[in-house]
Amino acid sequence: MGRIIDVHPGPDGKIRVASVKTQTSVIYIEEKFTPNAADVPKKCYLSNNALAFLFDEIRYEMGGEQVAVVRKPGITTTMKTMVSYGQTKLRSLLTTGWGLCEQKQDILDTASHMFSGRLPLSYLMGFAEDYTRGILNVKQELILIILRNFNDCYMGEVEAKLELTKIEWKIRHIIPEDRQKLKLFNRINKSGNNAKIKVSYRMWDLYELPTLRQTASDIWSVKTTRSLERPRYIIIGFQNNNQANDKAMDITQFTHANISNIRLYLNSEVFPYERWNLDFGKKLDSSAYYAYENFQRSYYERDMSEPMMDLEEFRKNPLFVCRL
Repeated sequence: MGRIIDVHPGPDGKIRVASVKTQTSVIYIEEKFTPNAADVPKKCYLSNNALAFLFDEIRYEMGGEQVAVVRKPGITTTMKTMVSYGQTKLRSLLTTGWGLCEQKQDILDTASHMFSGRLPLSYLMGFAEDYTRGILNVKQELILIILRNFNDCYMGEVEAKLELTKIEWKIRHIIPEDRQKLKLFNRINKSGNNAKIKVSYRMWDLYELPTLRQTASDIWSVKTTRSLERPRYIIIGFQNNNQANDKAMDITQFTHANISNIRLYLNSEVFPYERWNLDFGKKLDSSAYYAYENFQRSYYERDMSEPMMDLEEFRKNPLFVCRL
């Protein structure tokens, strides 16, 4: 059974909605995209991962407590998607806004300037990706903070206007059979308000360094606040400083920045154990590519890995993955 909740921003710019089950839910979005009418002949189109770039932050709360938060979902999901998905799943990602470019605007109707898309919660949060069971008898809330401008949602030679016309949280509502329902009620009645279910999942945190120093090496200190678990993977991407403000540059594109080595120090341990000694100009980059394409095997415990990018594509758009 499906449930649809129509949501609208409040006075503080936040959207709050309550639900029953969220792991397989999706955020359905309808929007109008109108390039500047005076410059119609000039290029203007939706950019890659445009739907996720609509939001500044997304939070999920359960029983009044914050369970997961994703800052800047646009860039966070871009990096996670590039390492998690392969070529066979790219078609299924089109409705999320992934893969949009000047030649591919499949979700946009050029006559009405309307488009729609779906953002699965598992696409946005590690909680929904890892925990796939139902949640019973607890209040759940999804808080969406929309960006003040949508400049990162499109590219081209002119300005454009984007108007959100609809946001719905579509949620699976599971009704158990009588025998299972009786077991659930017995557990609730037996434990009362102390009924607890262990929920195991992985979180994604985003950290940003505004600029790199113009030196041979740089040190970036990052303080993590997790007291129970240490970080398991670090995914590092480099971008040009003016990339977010230049409509001719893709906000989802990364650069190798002439990196030769990345060393990660966690307490007294160093990762990776061996130095990579990269030189992208001479195509000495196989160590970085192996770490990238091995992510799916280690993170999802798969026998095979299907990276989204081949080696040549990786050289043009690299992400550096460190497993801790």
